[in-house]
Amino acid sequence: MKENGSSSGRPYRSHVHPACLPCRKRKSRCRTRDSSATCMMCLAHATECLFPSADKPAQRKRTANLQRIAPKTARVEQPSTPQVVLPPPRTSQRSDTPQMTRHHHPAHIPTTYSDGRIASLMDVVGDTGDDSSHVVSPVVADDSSILEGYLFTVPDNRRPGLMHTSSKSSRLMRQVLFNTIPRRPLGVYSNQSLPSMKCEVIEKYLEPATKDVVGLFFKCANICFPVFDEASFMNAYCTRKEEISPALLCNLYANSLIYWDNSPQLRSTRTPDIRYIWNQANEALHSELFLCPGISTVLAMLLNVCGRPSTSIFGNGGMVGTAVALSNALGLNRDPSQWNISALEKGFRIRVWWLVVIHDRWCSLSYGTPLQIHRAQYDVPFPTMEYLISSPGMPFHEAAASIFIAFTTLTEVLGQYLEYIYHVSSPVRKTINSLSHLLTNWEESLDTKTRHIIRRGTNLTTPGAANLRLAYLSVKLLLRRIALDLDDEQTEISDSDKRKDGTSSSISFTQVERVAEEIVHLVRELDELQLRGFWIPVQAYSLTSATTFLLRSGLRRVKPHSVESGENPPLELAKEMIATLQSHRLRFGWDLGDDCLSKCSELVKRIASLDNDGTGLPLNDEMSDSFQPFDIDTSILDDLFWDMACMGNTFTL
Repeated sequence: MKENGSSSGRPYRSHVHPACLPCRKRKSRCRTRDSSATCMMCLAHATECLFPSADKPAQRKRTANLQRIAPKTARVEQPSTPQVVLPPPRTSQRSDTPQMTRHHHPAHIPTTYSDGRIASLMDVVGDTGDDSSHVVSPVVADDSSILEGYLFTVPDNRRPGLMHTSSKSSRLMRQVLFNTIPRRPLGVYSNQSLPSMKCEVIEKYLEPATKDVVGLFFKCANICFPVFDEASFMNAYCTRKEEISPALLCNLYANSLIYWDNSPQLRSTRTPDIRYIWNQANEALHSELFLCPGISTVLAMLLNVCGRPSTSIFGNGGMVGTAVALSNALGLNRDPSQWNISALEKGFRIRVWWLVVIHDRWCSLSYGTPLQIHRAQYDVPFPTMEYLISSPGMPFHEAAASIFIAFTTLTEVLGQYLEYIYHVSSPVRKTINSLSHLLTNWEESLDTKTRHIIRRGTNLTTPGAANLRLAYLSVKLLLRRIALDLDDEQTEISDSDKRKDGTSSSISFTQVERVAEEIVHLVRELDELQLRGFWIPVQAYSLTSATTFLLRSGLRRVKPHSVESGENPPLELAKEMIATLQSHRLRFGWDLGDDCLSKCSELVKRIASLDNDGTGLPLNDEMSDSFQPFDIDTSILDDLFWDMACMGNTFTL
């Protein structure tokens, strides 16, 4: 209809020609000109003008296509429940494969594809798409929330997603806001993929045992350190493998190879070159980290740092730092319990965050560097059996999950000890009793079976039990070292507390010896099943720490010009540790003792030779822990002190 000679289009509120979708959203008048297919309001706002189709079959087809590329999170009009709204990614440049999205979706509205497939957890870690989500600073979250309605009308439909952590608004419970950011640097496209090339090389190298290696990972590693939900991952691996991050696959393959001999089928075949495959996996991971980091990159880094054999302190420490930063950027440090997402994804986010925390804490203990995650910066609850076991009624998996939960809560105790020893600006003064209560309360919180594992070392056949027992002794050793440090600072030793040989009879010193002795006995009693099982690689430094302290104690007992021998229990324990680790390495290829063997083997021989030859190191009253040369070759002492100094970076106390 034309009015006053103008060429305006259909009248407002026409049922024959309904308004375009953006005008409906704006609740504005929709008019077009005969020469343009775009209405005047969309021209003014520079938005894409889309009209609802009158063709019902075509409309359903379009809806299915939009669902296929839509974000996994959509606005849900339910005022009584927290809303989950996340940014829609731009359409991926891959036009030949179904598009996966990486955002969170309400549990009651699963993402579906045009072929009828239901989105699974692997949609979060897929490698398709050009955009990803990034958490918005809490300072500007309120501003972005207010502007949310306007941002929906800007080009590309880039819209921030508001995710409430609680149904009750509070200054202490800040809202979590995500925004859409490009995954890749400008000018880099998805087909420029070095990780894909590395993954293909590894798979060709492992053929035809590739699937067996994946199965080995879930049987030996994932059951103790649950990175993935097995059913969800295997479904994606068998049906949509090309959509899984290649860097993630590379590191999964490499992580599994340490368990090669656990499989009767694989044991009879040629053992792959583990170091070569690790090098390929490292290159793939670093490439993805630069090109398109996302939550799949966090998982790949977890597998990388947890991989054995572990040979790079700097590399692992830097990898953990990057994983922490990326996890914070993805909002993994916030409690998703009240978010309107599926239970599967809630468990996934909680589990991944605590895996990052575990690596941060134990790397801090082993590498002598301050922890990077502090308790005031996250509110994620501990993982529960509900989130770890996808199929109830499996006792073997439930027992392993119980061990993992205990390991996670023990890591939180370790974190409080680390905060104490690394607090350098204004030292926190705590009594040893307050620190001891943390570990005692943790022990009392365990069920009877798990308490027997950590205290008595019984029933270590449960997956992860031996690793938990060693972890407990490592934390206990740290606690005893802290007590010894406090004893040295606060207690003045009287002459009556001196032994005839000049050594201190400090109870704290003896308690450290007892824990180190327990670690030696644990290592000696391990059998083939436990040695070939799961271990956190950084536990290797606990063995080194225990042996180093025994050598220190043994040096204190060396008697000058004495013909007596065999009266040095700490030195004998250190010898036993070295001999046991050498046996485990030779018989079962146990790599966890390599660090201790490389740093302590020669020292044990030297100190033993000093003791056996009757040539000792006198200890005066002023410096009970210092060494003065006495009728021995000074070059030997120089080498000894240098080696001891090199070992100093493996433990902080």
